[in-house]
Amino acid sequence: MSGYDANEFDLAPITVLVGHAGVGKTNVALGLALAEAKTARRVTLADLDVVNPYFRSSDYPELLGDKGVRLIAPVLARTTLDTPSLTGELDAVIAQVASDPTGQRLIIDVGGDDDGATAIGRWSHALREAGAQVWYVVSAFRALTQTPEDAAAMLPGIEEHAHMRADGILNTSNLGDETTMEHVERGRAFANEVASLCGLPLVATVVPEVAGGLPQADEPLLVMPRHVRLPWDEMADWG
Repeated sequence: MSGYDANEFDLAPITVLVGHAGVGKTNVALGLALAEAKTARRVTLADLDVVNPYFRSSDYPELLGDKGVRLIAPVLARTTLDTPSLTGELDAVIAQVASDPTGQRLIIDVGGDDDGATAIGRWSHALREAGAQVWYVVSAFRALTQTPEDAAAMLPGIEEHAHMRADGILNTSNLGDETTMEHVERGRAFANEVASLCGLPLVATVVPEVAGGLPQADEPLLVMPRHVRLPWDEMADWG
């Protein structure tokens, strides 16, 4: 299957992204939300990361707002204060999506460890009732999960804290602008092995634009730009 834009990918009414820090969940959450905003649906992106103050969906309210995406962010997000807490907005949005599953989409970016996954547990029953799909996001280039066995071993703890089982594996293995076809294939092999170890399907592979095209793949290849800005991007702007 050739690559295509994320807006051509048929999301469930609610998509929950879980996985440890450094796998690219936030960039995927932003990419999926912005892609869905190209449709006639109402789109909400919920940032449930109450652990990590950096590289969060709530850092991009202007980017999302300009495209009509509603952002639900923890209280005190984007401030210098610690321990942001969640508001009650998400309850209402879940109920709205459940009542209109064809006209709305909700994407939830969950914090990157067991403690972060605990935040979603409060809504686990309501999310399942609303038809949520939980995707475990993995990357072959995350330093702390260098083997498929490492990545697979982390999923049970996340599921236990989230009170939700994963429905599929989402592969985000890439090196940004430095990504080559070899990196894409290495990432796909890694993710397929994680999926096999977890007994789950590989739902998609997210890749940037790659010189020379994209490989043939059984799963969808979602071509997605990098939305998350890194510290060295800011330094380049100053220069």
